[in-house]
Amino acid sequence: MKKHTMFLLWLGAAISISEIYTGGLLAPLGYAKGMAVIIAGHLAGTGLLALGSWISFSRKENAMDSVSFSLGRTGGILAALCNVIQLIGWTIVMVVQAGSAITGIFPDFPFWILALVLSILVLLWALILGSPAGRLNEIAVVLLAGLCVFLFVQSAWNGSAGALSGAPGCSGTMSVSLGIELSIALPESWLPLAGDYGGKASSKGAAGLMPFAGYFIGSVLMYGFGLFIGVSTRGDIFAFIAGNPLRFAACAVVVLSTLTTAFLDLYSAAVSSRQIFKPRNERLPLLVIGLFTVLASVFFPSEKYGAFLENFLSAIGMVFVPLYTSLFIDYFLKRPRYAKALNFPALGGAIAGMICYRIFTQYEILIPTLLTIAVVGVVYIPFSLRLNPGPRKEKPNA
Repeated sequence: MKKHTMFLLWLGAAISISEIYTGGLLAPLGYAKGMAVIIAGHLAGTGLLALGSWISFSRKENAMDSVSFSLGRTGGILAALCNVIQLIGWTIVMVVQAGSAITGIFPDFPFWILALVLSILVLLWALILGSPAGRLNEIAVVLLAGLCVFLFVQSAWNGSAGALSGAPGCSGTMSVSLGIELSIALPESWLPLAGDYGGKASSKGAAGLMPFAGYFIGSVLMYGFGLFIGVSTRGDIFAFIAGNPLRFAACAVVVLSTLTTAFLDLYSAAVSSRQIFKPRNERLPLLVIGLFTVLASVFFPSEKYGAFLENFLSAIGMVFVPLYTSLFIDYFLKRPRYAKALNFPALGGAIAGMICYRIFTQYEILIPTLLTIAVVGVVYIPFSLRLNPGPRKEKPNA
């Protein structure tokens, strides 16, 4: 993939209702502090995403093959299984949130019909394009970005002055550390699949810089849009779309963003499934997983979307931040591929990180992601150094 393709790929991935919705949760911080928190969190979260992409490029492997480099063959299969599950979940989330948003515009349409149509469109988009590098997807992303800018300018022009004053525009409280964690959450949620596309990059810049630039720009703008909506209207993205005079343009944004984002999850789920089932190519698992998401989306309880998204993001961070921290450690220590089935020290460090992440999030202790990375580093680095003792010095001949 060339630089512009990677940039547009990740720009399109960042433009989604999930980003806007999560940005709206930061409204108690006010606009000025909220934007500072968004930028700080995205520097960390998007940095992790770009690093995962870079490692896969340097090894010419997809995301889960890179994980198995550190965890061993069995460890890689376990990680791939977790990845398939979370990617199926993301596809369903994207369809459900889009269906919920469009229901506000067309209340006479039952949610299940909208979910059915959207999930089928996502599956067809993935089957037709095959690889996310398609020209059709690039055109859709450019059109989507233009529509988003138009809606944002229109909303800012008609928005209340309170949004720009920095005064909190909604009730409730939120700490800065929790706001940073929420800003890290969505960029890091792409970490388990970034390598599926980074491994196909044409250059170092395409593998590392373009994913960072594309996702950072798109996601910061989407979070900022959600924050603006939350502060100025004291509502969320669903209420904003339903009441916006340009709601049909907003509806187009919803549909396009769902296609350009959800199909990435669907495609990567098919790629990761090859680690488990060994099919010849991604076509069959793409079809099977896609049909499953169609059924699951239709029967999903849309009224529980908000609570599900919060728990879902927490679960992704809890599993994949520790797993990828082990990978990062082995990569920078230049440890060779783990030859056995399972690297128990790496898995032990990851499990310790998962437990700590759960504790950190439950009790809102500082920034869980960064603390978890530190915990895994303390636990696993001594073992990784032992696994890679370095070259031995040859004794001189007598």
